[in-house]
Formats: sequence, structure tokens, C-alpha cells
Amino acid sequence: MDAGGGLGDDAALEALRDVLAALSATAPRLVFKKTLNRADVDPNQARLLIPCRKRGVITDADALAAFLTAEEKDIGMQVPAYDRHGRRFDMRLWMVGSNSCYRLFGPQWSRFLADNQLEEAMAVAKEMGRKPEVEFWAFRSAELERHVEAGQHPDGALGMAILIRN
Repeated sequence: MDAGGGLGDDAALEALRDVLAALSATAPRLVFKKTLNRADVDPNQARLLIPCRKRGVITDADALAAFLTAEEKDIGMQVPAYDRHGRRFDMRLWMVGSNSCYRLFGPQWSRFLADNQLEEAMAVAKEMGRKPEVEFWAFRSAELERHVEAGQHPDGALGMAILIRN
């Protein structure tokens, strides 16, 4: 398996590619991208919303939904997420029916924000007239603990890489 293949050859992602290789992960696939907003980086919110419907310029999350098994879509799950440095953050992915969106949440999202200095990055980007984007890259690995008993994917449990682009 080409664990880092979908990420390209960006030298800044070497640590992440090493972690994916150690997990014998499938090649990551970009499943969602959006511009970060203030609520996404608010540590009191402790969540990031992933809309499932097109709303203006926000990218549709159909690719994420297509990557999930039926059981993963229905019950939600723990998802190990990795940043560009290969650090692991255990989060929860859940479909919120009332909002027609997925929610990635939990205390580890707040830790991800702090460890990656996203509040500060948002302020600097605003001063420069830019808006950071977040990319979600999904992969599968048999090395990851499975959290869904029924309908397990043959390539293993779901994992995500979360990349911030300025």
C-alpha cells in the first residue's frame, strides 16, 4: 500500500507519511475541504462541522459519506486523526441529522487546535487578508482499533489526516 501517496511529496508532511506507512494505511484520499471560520477554532465549541449539503462556496461532503460504511454513517464512531506532524488525536465523527452535517468533536479537537496554534493562525491570516482552509484526508488501516463491529471494511478501520493550508 502507498500510505502517503495521496498526500503528494510535500516535505513538510514527511512525519505524517511515516506514521501512515507504519500503520500500513491505504493511500489517503481527500474527502472534504472547507475554509475555517471563527466557530471552527473556538475551543469552547470543541467541534468542527462538515456540511453535507452545498451552501454557497462550502464544499460538499459527499466524498466523506462515500468513504464510510453504512454502519459508520449510522452510529458514529471514534476516529484517530493525525496532523501534519504525525501526532494522533482521538476524536468522534457523528452525523447530525437535524443539521444535515457531520460533526468532528471532542476534547481532542480542542487539543488539535492548541497544538497546531489555529486561533493564532486565524488572527495572522485575517491580518494578511487570507482565510486558512482545513483538508480532511481519509484512509483505512487494519492496524487501527476497530470501533464498528458489524460491516467492517476489508481495508480496516477509518483514520483521518487533518491538514491546515494557509
